Formats: sequence, structure tokens, C-alpha cells
Amino acid sequence: MNIDEANATYYKADSKAAQSAVNLADNFDDFLTMLTTQLQNQDPLNPTDSNEFTNQLVSFTEVEQSISTNQNLEALIQLQSISQQNNEATVLIGYLGKTVGSNLNISKLDGTGASWNLDFASNADEVTYDIYDSNGTKVHSETVSTVTSKGEHVYNWDGSIANGGQAPEGNYYLVANATTDGGSEVNVDYYFEGYASKVETVNGQPVLMVDGVPLGLANITTVQVTGSETEGV
Repeated sequence: MNIDEANATYYKADSKAAQSAVNLADNFDDFLTMLTTQLQNQDPLNPTDSNEFTNQLVSFTEVEQSISTNQNLEALIQLQSISQQNNEATVLIGYLGKTVGSNLNISKLDGTGASWNLDFASNADEVTYDIYDSNGTKVHSETVSTVTSKGEHVYNWDGSIANGGQAPEGNYYLVANATTDGGSEVNVDYYFEGYASKVETVNGQPVLMVDGVPLGLANITTVQVTGSETEGV
């Protein structure tokens, strides 16, 4: 694919270079109108120096060439981005049919609820569990004041929200804030694991759908074939 084809395929009409080209065209039309008017009304005995008009035309040409270069660069950047996305999609396809793990604090809420795997670095005397939807809106909060021991735990949510209603099915994020009696923060890690069923494009990026949760390539930490040991990524 040559650069002209790239521009035709990937050039964005609302890009900064495109807007600059439109503005330049408008300014050039105004310049030609003013130039024509000035030539028609100049003093025949003392005409305007033609070198000045030539220099202005050269300046317009240089700006036009710069804008064209920027448009070509934008097309090349777009091509590079698409190539990278295709490469990531190819890698993700290799994970299909496997058990994939991630350290994201995400879970899908369905008819049976949602659950998160957590790992506490030490005992916590109080833990506040805040759940957010995909828009970053907090939909549920719960504080547990009994001791949560060091190690792995599972937090379950039935989908109930603050106003007494039920949250719609979808992906939700859990943030666990754990502290000791002395006020020290306890580190909490998250772990998500599920079956990789398909590759999709979400917001222009290829993702691996794992039990209904979209995972980008950078979010995958482990891959496991059924009946084998977990492999780190």
C-alpha cells in the first residue's frame, strides 16, 4: 500500500492536519481575492513590487506542503496502530480455549452474582469493599469490621445496590480498602481466572473475552491448558 492509498483509507477528515488544510484553503481564497483587487486598483505609475506577491505565494506553498506531510504522517501512525492491533489479536487468538488469569479487579455480574478473588498481605481488622460500574460510578459499598486473615479470600456480591435496587448485568470493579486497628493499610491483590472463548474489538482494541470479561494482552498474567500447570505470561 502506497502513501496515497493509506491516506485514502485511514485519513481522518476531522484530524488537525485536515482542519489546517481547510483553513489554509479559505485563507488562500481570501489572499487571491485581495491580490486581484489590489492589482486592479494599483497605481499604474507606481505598481506593487511583484516579488512581494511571489514571496507570499511561496509561503502559502510551503505551508501547504507541511500540512500534506502531516497528513501523510497521520496516515502512517494510523497504519502502525492498526498493525499493532492486528499483531495483538493474532497473539490473543492463541489463548482461545485456555484458562487465562489476570490481576484485574474485575468480575462479571450475571444471574448468580459476581465474585472476586483477593489476597491479603496480612491480617486486616476492617475492610471496606467498594464496587464500581464500567463508568466509574460507585454502586455498592460494604464495610466488614471483623478480622480478615492473611491470605486468599473470595468476596461475593449478589448485585444489590445502595438504593435497594438490583444492578444490571455487566462488568464491575472491586476496590478493597483494608486497615489494621492501628490504622496501617493492608495490601490487597486481586486475581481473576476464566475460560477464554473469543477475541473481540472493544473501543478499537482487540481483547480476549474470558468468562464474559474483556482482557487486553497486557492484562493477562497466566495461561493454562486444561490438565496442565499454570504458565506465567
